[in-house]
Amino acid sequence: MRILAKEDGGIVSLKVIIPHPNESGTRKDESGKVVPAYFIREGSVLLNGQPLFELQLGPSVSKDPFLQFRFAGKKGDRLNLRFIDSRKLEYVAEAAVV
Repeated sequence: MRILAKEDGGIVSLKVIIPHPNESGTRKDESGKVVPAYFIREGSVLLNGQPLFELQLGPSVSKDPFLQFRFAGKKGDRLNLRFIDSRKLEYVAEAAVV
């Protein structure tokens, strides 16, 4: 996961790229067979160990989803991110606000 968390005036801008194929279940491959759905389903972000927010995603999100959020915070705050896909694989990362 690529993460950038930057504070400006007490507001943190968090940008995240999750490397994932994110298949919707409607696309067909070269032989005409439907490619099974496989996508990021849910995620959560902790700020200094406390829940900041949770989110649910669906199959319409693009390959390698880019997410951006803004919230109140300060430099040095710790972020823990966790995303789970439709096959129940977990993607976790940690970052500090700069």
